[in-house]
Amino acid sequence: MAVPLPRLGVVVLNWNGRDLLDDCIASVLASDHPDFVLVVVDNASTDGSVEHLRDRWPQVDLVCNDTNLRFAEGNNRGCERLLELGADVVVLLNNDATVSADALRHLAKALDDAPRLGIAGPRICFERPANVIWYGGGIFHRWWGVVRHRAIRRPADDRHDPAGATDWVTGCCLAVRSTVWKSLRGLDPSFYIYSEDVDFCLRAHAAGWGARYVPAARVDHAVSSTVGGAWAPFKTYHQSRARRQLLLRHAKPWHWPTLVVGLVGQELATLGWLVARGHGGAARALIHSWLDSLTGSNRYLV
Repeated sequence: MAVPLPRLGVVVLNWNGRDLLDDCIASVLASDHPDFVLVVVDNASTDGSVEHLRDRWPQVDLVCNDTNLRFAEGNNRGCERLLELGADVVVLLNNDATVSADALRHLAKALDDAPRLGIAGPRICFERPANVIWYGGGIFHRWWGVVRHRAIRRPADDRHDPAGATDWVTGCCLAVRSTVWKSLRGLDPSFYIYSEDVDFCLRAHAAGWGARYVPAARVDHAVSSTVGGAWAPFKTYHQSRARRQLLLRHAKPWHWPTLVVGLVGQELATLGWLVARGHGGAARALIHSWLDSLTGSNRYLV
């Protein structure tokens, strides 16, 4: 007799994403996982998201925050609700992503099959162009300050992104055992936005838990829909600043001689690319992120 898969809870965080929610929610509700619950957390949207959810999706458990708690604390609130509902595994899912019918089942099975596996993540493809990998595993390299997606922009097939261990799983779709989530106390809200997912996975690794990339689980992602595009100034600023915060936390003193060289080199290369491609606003945001890190100022806040 087959052992039932663990109960799975999905949290979708929303902030002014009314036009994204229907596709995301419909894909989750079409899942073939036998036992799951869906919670949507709204971060004080002003675009009618809450009213739309209550009217269109009354079967969804809705948590409404009075203010925008951003990614970390918003998801923490959603996972608190999932734990109350008895979820054995919690899944963070972006509101601009859709899951294949079998994705949740594959993620749950990966965790169920390996007792020391704490985190699992799917193959995530760009919505456009189709069948092109956005996330095929995560790489974190302390010596050179590298934090990146593996196999990005490669064709979606197992030659480029085979299943296996990964340094980190993106918060776009991240499955984690409830016991691990509780022991690590969720995501760290000190990250304003970005890198919370990498930090969480690195803390899980330090506590003895593994993370696995599961390409059999498929997610499609309208990348950066909620922050204005891939090279929006807001995204460029906060990604740069969050990466430095992440490296300050997880790098050791002996990493710094090469880490500084690698980090500065990557940022200068990005700046040159942005200028060459005409992304002036993003280039200025990148410079501001460094200046603000030095002065303690904050720009591009929501």
